[in-house]
Parts: sequence; structure tokens; C-alpha cells
Amino acid sequence: MFSFSLMNFQFASDLHLEFTQNKKRLSKKPILPVQETLIIAGDLMPLSAMEQHQDFLNYISDHFKMTYWLPGNHEFYGSDVASFPNSFEESIRPNVLLINNMTKEIPDSKGPIALIFSTLWSYIPAHITEIVDRRVQDFNQIQWNGSQITPLVYNQLHQNALEFLEVALGSNSHRKLVISHHLPSFMNYPKKHQNDPINACFASNLDDFIQKTTPNAWIFGHHHSNIPSFLIGQTRLYTNQLGYPKFKEGAGFDRSATISL
Repeated sequence: MFSFSLMNFQFASDLHLEFTQNKKRLSKKPILPVQETLIIAGDLMPLSAMEQHQDFLNYISDHFKMTYWLPGNHEFYGSDVASFPNSFEESIRPNVLLINNMTKEIPDSKGPIALIFSTLWSYIPAHITEIVDRRVQDFNQIQWNGSQITPLVYNQLHQNALEFLEVALGSNSHRKLVISHHLPSFMNYPKKHQNDPINACFASNLDDFIQKTTPNAWIFGHHHSNIPSFLIGQTRLYTNQLGYPKFKEGAGFDRSATISL
């Protein structure tokens, strides 16, 4: 029996169930259902390995009225991104929806809330393509039309996402919450990663875009560091990532993190 407000959304990202230590941790200390809607902002598991994680999918289906699962980059490990439409939604369970480059409107007495989902990918400048191609696993693990994905394709996926977001954020919804996996800003980027050229595979500088389109809030993941929420213009940005505990990541991960709109 659920009695929670539709204005509250629980969120997490980068749970990485494909790694044994992560799966064991979430089995012992699962996400706590404190709201009726859960948002997973990417890197839950590779879609190609979904059969191995039915227990987790059953858990969230049983404990949340609705779960929205945005694919991150790791979802496409072992898959061909070209086989997925630019915009899609797929019911994994009756109340677990895999969704990308699409908007879901949540009715509310104060006006509808638009949940706007996009992996986003990121923009990779030409002068670092060789570095990221060599150092970032995406370019070994993700396929595009039967070959390894390239920075050029990454950039096209980024542009597709931007075009979707610009239209979605121009809607008449009263409140707008963007959910991306890749970061839309380098603001407050973790110090331990600063000046590393592969950061371009994690974040893009969309500060001006955010100030222009003014979503109410933005949830992101991907860099495995939990930092306090912060403002870009009128938009507050949030993250809640588990990351890789074996590398001592996940400090500050909150099993009941909630955003209110």
C-alpha cells in the first residue's frame, strides 16, 4: 500500500550489478523504498546480462509503484547501440520502464511534472579522440553497426540527445526534471579527475544550455563521486552514485535519496 506524494522521487545511479561486490552489497543493503517512484540514472547493468539480475528487477518491481530506468553507457556493453532507436521505452516489468530520449508527464494538482530522460552521452573534441579511444572501455565494449563504437558516433549520439532535450525543455509542463547519465557540466567536477583528457567521455559543458532552458532540477551519474547538490542558474543538480566499492567509491551513497519538486 503506497501513500507517498507524486512530487517526491527516489533516485540512484551507477549500481553496477555486473560486479560481484556491488551485487553482494545491494543484496545485504538494498535500496530502501521511501517513495513510490524510483529513478535509476544509468549503469545499473549491461542489457546483455539482464537475465543474471532478475532478483534485483523483482525487488524493485515489488517495492516501488514505478521505476524509470535510464540506460547509461554500461547498459550497452556487449550490445550494438545502432540496434536501438534514438528514442525508446521498453517495459522490463509492468512497473519497470527502460527509457531513453523520452518524456513522461506525471499529473499533479499543482500542474504536471515532466520527467525528461536522456543518456546524453558526451561531446569528445577531435584533438583527444586517440586518447579516449585507447583509454576508455566504451570503445572496446560497445558496438555500432557491428564495429566498435567511435568518438564520431559518440558525438552524433550527443547531438541527438541535445536536440531531444531542447524540444522537451520547451514544453508547457509546469515543472521539469531532467535525468541523464553523462554529466551536463564540469562544475564541481571531482578534483581527483581534473585535467584528465578522458573527462570528455563523462561530461559536457552545457552550463549555458541549462541557464537558457531552466529545468527545475537535473539528476546525473557516471563519475562515481557523490558531491553536494549545486546550482547552475535556476537549476539544481543532484547525484547519488554507488560506483565501485572495490575501489573505495560510493562514499555518501544514500539508499533512500529523494528529490522533491
